[in-house]
Amino acid sequence: MARDNGGPDHNVGLIFCAMAIAAIPVFGALAMVTRSIGAASIPIWAIASWGGMMIFRGPVGQALGRRISRDGQDAPPEVPQELYAELDELRARVGELEERVDFSERLLAQQKASDGLPAERRET
Repeated sequence: MARDNGGPDHNVGLIFCAMAIAAIPVFGALAMVTRSIGAASIPIWAIASWGGMMIFRGPVGQALGRRISRDGQDAPPEVPQELYAELDELRARVGELEERVDFSERLLAQQKASDGLPAERRET
């Protein structure tokens, strides 16, 4: 499946939706804790916020940032000329094999046609 290198990544919206869905239970649990213990939940909110910030500043956040900005993925990788030469050689060999298969099929068809004739006509 080909991807356009110039346009925005179509999976970015999916990533943000997944992050929002994953955050809903966390915020729900924090809201329940806040309701039950009151002002003492402020350190819990601070620790949860700090943990989320550390997650997104670490490798996960960096990977998401690269995915969103697509740095270094605009240009296709360079393909060595030797690879193109080998590809041309393989194409030529496949062409020769196609000719051999066609020839073999014609021979088999002729043999089947001659086997189908009556015995009297084959001897002449």
